Amino acid sequence: MQEQRNGIIDFWKFIAAIGVILVHIPLPGVYGKIGTAVGVCGVGFFYIISGYACYGPDKNVMCSKIMKRFRRNGIITIIAVAVYFLFAFLVTKLYGNRQDLLLFKQYVMNPVTYLRMILLGDFEFIYGSALWFMVALLYCYLIFYVIVRFELKKLVYVLTPIFLILRIVVDSYVNSYPVSWHISANVIIGALPMMLLGYVIADKKESLCKISNPVLIISCIVSAALMFLAVNFKAGKIDISQPFKILCGASIFVCGIKNSGRHILKPIEKLGREDSLYIYLCHFLIIVILSELIYSFYYNEKVLSWLLPLLVIIVSIIVARFLSIIVRACGKCFAKASREKEES
Repeated sequence: MQEQRNGIIDFWKFIAAIGVILVHIPLPGVYGKIGTAVGVCGVGFFYIISGYACYGPDKNVMCSKIMKRFRRNGIITIIAVAVYFLFAFLVTKLYGNRQDLLLFKQYVMNPVTYLRMILLGDFEFIYGSALWFMVALLYCYLIFYVIVRFELKKLVYVLTPIFLILRIVVDSYVNSYPVSWHISANVIIGALPMMLLGYVIADKKESLCKISNPVLIISCIVSAALMFLAVNFKAGKIDISQPFKILCGASIFVCGIKNSGRHILKPIEKLGREDSLYIYLCHFLIIVILSELIYSFYYNEKVLSWLLPLLVIIVSIIVARFLSIIVRACGKCFAKASREKEES
């Protein structure tokens, strides 16, 4: 999947990224619940892709690839955190009072702040709630390095059902009762179960690809329908949508790897392939900026409940496209400079 891009999976990466935006700034009513469900399912879908990419026949090659991804995503995470820190400082400086600045300084100088970031993925005080995803991903890469390095495939098959059940139970609890979202948005509950599932899918790829397309499509449709029903019609207070979110993400992914040569909509696939990570990383900043700008001169709750999420989606796509172009241009310049240095 890394050497030859998968159009279907790239398409759904874009849809997943848009869904994540709608988690943080939902549409009103039923549409908001559906968008949030797509976003939560999308986060799991991203982790399935990452787990799938950690599988390979040569452990030395895969260990090298895993650490390369760890370093690359580590650099991206550090840059993202620095940008969010700068943004939070500017917001506090421009719109806060002296007490706000003092509180911000206390957060910055407190070692506990950084421990919460590293251990819990807690970046809320710099508006970076979505960054938990990157921290959890980095931990998972280290875990998978150990799994691949010491050939612990059998252990993966033992752990996968345990962690999936744990994810279902904990996430259902978090979505049903007023508790901290950090309980489920972490490496143990939010990331590792889905990456383990992606690894198992890679190991069983040959068998899974024998499933007929009609069966896979029916699985996608039925699981998505049950997911949407579960989030809109809860059994009492309990949210039972999590098993359907997992099944839906896995079904779409298997359908994608089985039909790797097919396409859905190439322009969207390009955005999913090149820009989905940047959409994820920048959308929270855009939510804050657009909310402040729009509410400062126009306030109509009914109109903005629809307009603001759509504007955030559009601006996030534009900014992500711009960032993607810059990053790829810098990569080409760096590669060219390295070649010239080697030749000289």
